[in-house]
Amino acid sequence: MLEPINVSLESLNLITLAPMLIAIAGGLIILILDLLNEKLHKSLYVMLTVLVLFINFGSVLGLNVNERGFFDVMLIDGISIISQLMIIGGSMIFIPLALTSKRFHEYSYPEFFALFLFMIAGFQFMVASDNLILIFVGLETASLSLYTLIALHNRSNSYEAAVKYFTMGALAAAFFAMGSAVIYALTGSVELYKVAEVMATRLNETGLMIAIFGSSVLLLVSFAFKLSLFPFHTWAPDVYEGASAPLAGYMSVVPKIAAFVVSIRLFGMYIDLGIEWVRWTILIIAVLTMTLANIMALVQNDVKRMLAYSSISHAGF
Repeated sequence: MLEPINVSLESLNLITLAPMLIAIAGGLIILILDLLNEKLHKSLYVMLTVLVLFINFGSVLGLNVNERGFFDVMLIDGISIISQLMIIGGSMIFIPLALTSKRFHEYSYPEFFALFLFMIAGFQFMVASDNLILIFVGLETASLSLYTLIALHNRSNSYEAAVKYFTMGALAAAFFAMGSAVIYALTGSVELYKVAEVMATRLNETGLMIAIFGSSVLLLVSFAFKLSLFPFHTWAPDVYEGASAPLAGYMSVVPKIAAFVVSIRLFGMYIDLGIEWVRWTILIIAVLTMTLANIMALVQNDVKRMLAYSSISHAGF
């Protein structure tokens, strides 16, 4: 007979989930308010969003460093706290722009603010975990919200931008899922600290090294897409051009923070294991991205496209 599994609330440590749950609850409250009364002014939604972000910021500051929670999939360390604060801070600066702009009609939709909060929750899940499945869930939650936010701009080129971003994002997600599957097949775990332990004991096996090579290539490609590194950067100028100006600025900062944090965790693991060519590949991609993006920026006619190339070269930097 199987033993019943006892899960105590203390061991779940649910406080580690609080920041994400606050953002999700904020988005749901905005949707419910819109259902109850459609004639509310957008300034109410802006203030509500800022309030939710402030509470979120406070809850992140209240977390204890170096602990795990929720079946050990949440990881609260220095990187995850600092990056969550940066994500929320960047979002707080962005949202009041909705009050000033007359031209951007998408700010009058309450759905915009709800999707915005869901997207932030997704980014927070990405940075506050070293479990590949949860990182993937956070990545997709944030990406799907962002595609919709771009399309809400309602110009023909913003639909084009959203579709391009969606296809490239889906491709990157497929690479990430496949890379994670290979890692799971090799080590029997999707938690990075356990993966590193298992890999360290088996690094001298030839077959394993080929498989590790495959997994790291898949993951590198997926994050090169997300960070718009050369040669996977081609979507970025089109997407920035199609998005509204504030959103293009936001996209060049916050999603990249989340993707960089996940990259630090993933590729830091490979480099710590002494897999040198991962480091060399990253260095070569960085140099190519910095150099070529700046050269391409020189010949652009559109300001947003030029800024997109500038953002690509910064990602390389």
